[in-house]
Amino acid sequence: MRCSRPISTLPRRCPACRSHSARISLEIGVVVVLIEIFIGTVVGGLAGYYGGWVDNLLMRVDDIFLSLPMLPVVIIIGAVMMDMKVEPSKRIYFVMLVLGLLFWPSLARLVRGQILSLREQEYMVAAEALGIRDRHRIFRHLVPNALPNIIVTATLDIGNAILMESALSFLGLGVAAPYPSWGNIINAVNDPNDFALRPWLWIPAGLCILCTVLAINLVGDGLRDAFDPKMKR
Repeated sequence: MRCSRPISTLPRRCPACRSHSARISLEIGVVVVLIEIFIGTVVGGLAGYYGGWVDNLLMRVDDIFLSLPMLPVVIIIGAVMMDMKVEPSKRIYFVMLVLGLLFWPSLARLVRGQILSLREQEYMVAAEALGIRDRHRIFRHLVPNALPNIIVTATLDIGNAILMESALSFLGLGVAAPYPSWGNIINAVNDPNDFALRPWLWIPAGLCILCTVLAINLVGDGLRDAFDPKMKR
């Protein structure tokens, strides 16, 4: 579903597109986190369980991704997509993929640390004595015990992904017309007079970003307190 109207008309003349922009921004945030969870869990689980050269190799790859400046990288990739004239429908998926590939390293380190402490537990010794395969030990016994921390981190990263996508779209490098998002709705008001004299054109989208990210962060804090009783006072 997309709107055929010019992007400049979206903030004031097409309420349906404004509601659709919320779905696109939220969809990007959720898909980015799903990519992050998949890659981060696999890499962190393998590194933490096997250790040795596997751990060293995977963590050095993790270090390379962590050393990349995220905002400049996504701006460069967005500029490349614009220069290559990538179709707007495909740019949405490229934004999801790029952000997901840049978000996973911190989660991988978290999962690795959890696996390193869990693999020495008695139930893992019993699993080894029973001859359970390594794949099952990692993804059926170790990763589920690290799931609370994964859920909390992923919940908070949904808000970060929405903010990053909104910044890219505001700069014209993310979601492109005729597909609306909160970022390019604000970008549509590119006249300083509109910013100063017509705040109703951009304030609703800005408030949507603020309220959504704030709500997601509050949910993440609540999940952290729920999963970690030591955080409660």
